[in-house]
Parts: sequence; C-alpha cells; structure tokens
Amino acid sequence: MQRPISWTTYLVTLCFLIFVSSSVSANAFTTPHKSLATNRPTTVSPPPTSPFNTMSSSSTALKTQGGESAPPAPAKAPAKRVRISAFDSMRFFLIAFICVGHFVRFVDPNKFFMNFFSQVNVVVGAFFVLSGYVTAYTATTNGAYEASPKLRPSPSWILARVFGYWPLHLIVLALFSPVFLYADVTYNGWFQSAIHGLMSVTMTQAWFPMHAEVWNAPSWFLSALAFATASLPFALPSLAKMTKPQLRSTLKYLVFASLLPKLGYSYDHNVWGVMEGVMAPKAFANLAVFNTQRFNPFFATLEVLMGAAACRLVMLDGVDDKEKTPQTNILSTLGPLVAMVGILVLRALEILKLNDMLTRCLLFLPLFIKFMMACHRIAVAEANGTSKSKDPMVGFLSSGVLTSLGSLAFPMFLVHGPLGQVFYKKIIATKLFGGTMNKLYGAPFFYVYLGSVVGTAFLLKKLVLENKAIGTWSKNTAASWSKGM
Repeated sequence: MQRPISWTTYLVTLCFLIFVSSSVSANAFTTPHKSLATNRPTTVSPPPTSPFNTMSSSSTALKTQGGESAPPAPAKAPAKRVRISAFDSMRFFLIAFICVGHFVRFVDPNKFFMNFFSQVNVVVGAFFVLSGYVTAYTATTNGAYEASPKLRPSPSWILARVFGYWPLHLIVLALFSPVFLYADVTYNGWFQSAIHGLMSVTMTQAWFPMHAEVWNAPSWFLSALAFATASLPFALPSLAKMTKPQLRSTLKYLVFASLLPKLGYSYDHNVWGVMEGVMAPKAFANLAVFNTQRFNPFFATLEVLMGAAACRLVMLDGVDDKEKTPQTNILSTLGPLVAMVGILVLRALEILKLNDMLTRCLLFLPLFIKFMMACHRIAVAEANGTSKSKDPMVGFLSSGVLTSLGSLAFPMFLVHGPLGQVFYKKIIATKLFGGTMNKLYGAPFFYVYLGSVVGTAFLLKKLVLENKAIGTWSKNTAASWSKGM
C-alpha cells in the first residue's frame, strides 16, 4: 500500500532553509574579516561562454587581518588565478557517461553495464557542483574576502551568463523542431505541444516535474541552472565574506538541506534501496515526487552553492595564518576518484543498495567535491612551483587531447538527446528509417550514434560557439535586456 506524501517534511525543510539562510547571511556580513581599501583596481576574468567551459585570469587580491580596528596592511602582489585544465576533462568524462547512460539500453547490455551506466541521476549532480565551483572561482577574489564588483548590477551579470548557453539551446531546438513536434503532436496534439515548446524555449520546464523532459529532454539541466544562476549574485557576496570555518558550516547546512527532502521521499515511499535509473515510470511509488527531487531548480541551486562554498575554501588557502593549508599528494585525487567509481560499481552489482538521490547527496557529491578541491590545490601548487612532484592524475586530466574534448562537452550535452531520438525513438526512427537503429543494424550502431554526437558537437562549436556574430548578438542582447530590468 502506497504511503501518503509527507508534506510536513517539505514544510519543515523550507522553514529550516529560511532560518539557515538568514543566520548564515548575518554571520557573513558581520564577520571581522573585511576587505582593505586599495587604489589598485580589481580585475575579474570574463564569464564562461557556457556552464561547461572555464576561463580564468589573474586578479588583484589582498590578504586581510582579523579585527575591525586592525591597521591597514601593506599592499601585496596580486594573487593570480591559474587555469584548472583538469576541470575541462572532467566535463568530457561526465557528459560521455551521461550520453551512454541515456541510450545504453539499446545495445542490449548485460545487467551490470545496464545498472552501471543508468546511474545518470547520481552523476548529473556533479555538473551543478562544478558550475558553482567555476562561477565562484571567476566571480570572487582569490585570496581575499570579497566578491567581484561585476556581480552588480545583478540583471547584467545574470543575463550575460544565461546568454552564454541560451543561443545554442535555441539553435538546437530549431534544428530538431520537426522531430520534437512530430512526436509531441502525435501523442498530445497541437495545443499541448505549443505549451511544451514554450517551456523549452523559455527554459522553464524544470519547474514542472512531469514535463521537465519535454522536447530536448536533457535541457532541463539548463532550466534548473538558469534559476541557480539568478540566485548567485545574492549568494556569492555572502560566501565571499565567510571565513573557512563559516564556509565549512555552510557546506554542512547545504548538504543537510538537500538531504532532508530526499529522506522524506525515501521514507514516505519506502524506496531506500531502489535504482531509479533502471525503473519504468509505472514502477515508481510516486513519479512526480521523485521528479521533483530530480529536476526542481531549488535543489539544483543547493548543489551549485555547495560547489561555490568548496571553491572559496581553496581560494582562501594561506589567507588566515591560523588555518593550515591542506597538503596534497597522489591520494588526494586518486582516493576520491576510486571511491566514486567504486560506489557506482557496488550499486551496479547490487551490493550497495541505496537509491539514486541518497547516493548522490551522501556519497557521490561529497567525494566529487573533495576531488575538485584537490585538483584545484595541485594546479595552484604546480603553477607556483611549490609542488615537489607532478600529480599524475591532474597531469592526465590536463592533457591537450582531453581538454580539447572537454571543449565539446556543452554541444555534446545539447545534441545527444535529439540525435538519440532520431536513431532510437520508435515513432521517429520508424518514420525516418522504417525502424530503430538497434533493430535494423544491431548494437554496433551505438558507436555510430556516439560518433555522430561528437561530430555534430564539433560543428556546433565551430559554427555557433566560436561565431563572432552570434557572440556579439548575445552580448548586445543581454546588455539591452538588462537595462529594462
């Protein structure tokens, strides 16, 4: 018998978050660490062109001393930010896993591989954390308790980032609109299809748990990310003023706030050990509640803020003499990486029986955060010449081939769903080819599909992301819209 939904759990969560956000903000704004006035202008790197790309440059940052009445310290050389190339490679591996996971069933895999690659709900959280991490890295001052002045005015900053990925999203929607419309109109009619199209164009679909995957299904991520991006100009200044102890407390608050609704979902429906990634929609005790956990932008924002708080912890290394900078070695990166893969393997073998949402919050994301922070610290140490030896894992992830593939992550993310529909969605593939590709050509066609994803992503990168006219239009339109907000 299905248990009723415990709305009390969600009300308690909301009240808890309001309390935490108010108390944390108060602590942040009353912290004794204040930025020192200086005549030297602070420069901040430009925003990433998409949530899957990073750009970093040097910025002026000063160490500060505690105490409101402390005398001004002499100006120090700017704390330079180094490019963390390993993050680009992370994006490629994450999106490659997701591309395979979304369509792995069409290669008729054995149970282990089906279970392993179907854990997309677990892995996708890493993209939100990584987006928050990179944004904090580019929008707050390295080695100082201050945020970038470019966070104000907020509409300008928000739109600049949204327009980093919205144009390509619109172009992909336009290119594949016949595919989306044909299937949607066939099943739902023109009126509902028009509503779904409006959701997709405006990137609002993530707010509708049963319709978050309309048209280009993976683009629900952009819908959730857009809301999280809109919150960052208000959250990052508070995070930037926090000391390391405050940041660690904030991370705990964020994890707990993300965990509580997942516990409510697991308890109310007794789904502690299920693997949602391999379940049919009708098998869920309550699909709408699960989809809320999976798609809702509010939960995505919590994960973005986790990444931002983790980044600030590393950016403050060496600022406070009372805080010892953590030392890194090969186990700093290898340990979390092996643990992350091990968790996916144990769940695939059905040894670790913990549902997707709890695995993501309790195990995978904390390990991914540790992995990112270690890569960040190692990149800084190697750039400054303070590292005794090169870290092989960071060196591998920073290789030219992998970073080049990382630059394809965003277009791969946007096109792998539509191409998968063309080749494997029954109503579409039958209309175009007389049947799905796995029926016509067998499992090996899956490699053709993957190749088409990479090839199409490369073309979109060259023709759209690197197109100066589109870039100029995006910049000017964002600036124009921000004036009216």
